[in-house]
Amino acid sequence: MRSALAGALFALAAFLLCLFCLPCLPCRPCSAAMAYEPDYDFQIAEEERHRMELDLKLNEYRKNIQRMKLKENDVLSRLDRYRQDAEKTRRDIAVLELQAAKLKSSIAKLNEEMKTSERMLAELKLSLARRMVDIYKYGLPSELSIILSAESMHDAVNSVYLLSRLSEHDKELVAQLRNRQMEIALSKKTLEDHSERLDQQSKALMRERDKYNATIKETNKFLDDLRREKAKAEQVAKEMEAAQKAVGETIVTLKRRRTEDGTKGSDYLADRIARGRGSMFDWPIRGQISSPFGTRVHPVFRTKSFHSGIDISATKGTPVKAAATGEVLFVGWMRGYGQVVILDHRRDYSTVYAHMSSTTVKEGTVVKAGATIGAVGNTGTTTGYHLHFEVRVGSEAKNPLDYLKK
Repeated sequence: MRSALAGALFALAAFLLCLFCLPCLPCRPCSAAMAYEPDYDFQIAEEERHRMELDLKLNEYRKNIQRMKLKENDVLSRLDRYRQDAEKTRRDIAVLELQAAKLKSSIAKLNEEMKTSERMLAELKLSLARRMVDIYKYGLPSELSIILSAESMHDAVNSVYLLSRLSEHDKELVAQLRNRQMEIALSKKTLEDHSERLDQQSKALMRERDKYNATIKETNKFLDDLRREKAKAEQVAKEMEAAQKAVGETIVTLKRRRTEDGTKGSDYLADRIARGRGSMFDWPIRGQISSPFGTRVHPVFRTKSFHSGIDISATKGTPVKAAATGEVLFVGWMRGYGQVVILDHRRDYSTVYAHMSSTTVKEGTVVKAGATIGAVGNTGTTTGYHLHFEVRVGSEAKNPLDYLKK
């Protein structure tokens, strides 16, 4: 009889352990699900890096303006400043948008985690309530009777072990309950902080967008005023020709420095020259030529001036490709040209890519033909999104159509 009772009590204790087992902790999202989550930290870091690079380029541009003793208030410089302010604000907006998206994602995750925690808290409370009922029903006298009714020492030891496991489980249950309550309180505080930061980010984003729109409006007003004032328009024509001349001088100066430094490179155009001048360069982008090489009526100022390259129409952000393999001679901002990349192809040949919204290469590196070097924009003196492309022999601008593949 005692053996049967001990066995039954042993089975009951084992059943209770199983019944009161601890609820599972919520698992982390699996790696497959995480793979679809945007890496906001990486994107924000990239945008911050682009913003810092832009600041460096603009600082170098301003130093060049001072070295050339050009007036800060001449027409091209003012236009450049408007475009630069717009580009800087656009970068600030991109960073703020990513930060806001990251906060929204964090808030959504916190809300999900809080729902899970609250559900588990309810389960823990229910388990604890059931356990209290059982303790009330099976208190100390019952526990002693389980031990004393054991037929052998082995059964008594097993009973003591199971009862101690139940006691440990009770402590763990209470500890989990406290931890889960603390997690919910912390999540609520974090949620409040994130919500407050998101509100601040949204306000800052609104201010930056207003600033960007005001800059664009001011730029357009300035351009409209220029079109109406013939004297200023003629001044701009002279300034543009000076700017084009400055590009040629920059190329010659930088190449001379490379030669003096003893820098040597491959003959990147050897095979292409053998095929003939009309096959030397690939098209950096494909599109309609909106402004040809040579004397033209300037689309902004309605004055006749020399145009040192061709303008190829394209949508904003279109990737700009290297027209041939070459070394990056210059990356930065140039007066009237906006953001510029100049490639040195050796044999005295260079190509110029202007008005870009961003650049992706560094000075001194070699890029292969067809490699992306930047994106189409409207920086500098432009009427819209396009690529200004030049072919230079020494400092002299040549008609790109004579060198581009047909």
